[in-house]
Amino acid sequence: MPQLHGTFHAGRSLLGPVWRDSNVRSGPSLASPVIRLLLPDASVGYEGEGWSLGDEVVEGEHTDGVITSSVWFRLAIGGWTSAVNFEPETVASVTRGSLVTG
Repeated sequence: MPQLHGTFHAGRSLLGPVWRDSNVRSGPSLASPVIRLLLPDASVGYEGEGWSLGDEVVEGEHTDGVITSSVWFRLAIGGWTSAVNFEPETVASVTRGSLVTG
């Protein structure tokens, strides 16, 4: 188990598809090695096993504006990916508002 920046919040959740190319890493950190790449595909949804706080990620290309988040999901397929890769409404419902958008 990787060293987590925050408490792991266990709980299965449907995260839906990623909206951008998304690196899946071995831990909730930008320094963790990339183990897989997820490509955007509206027909492919992902399931989370839970989430934790990790490195902050800023994504500026979403149609709703800049997304900044330190939330990372541990995926059921293995590995961790930043919450900025999923739609903000879905992330907010899973983490109860832990995602910051602006």
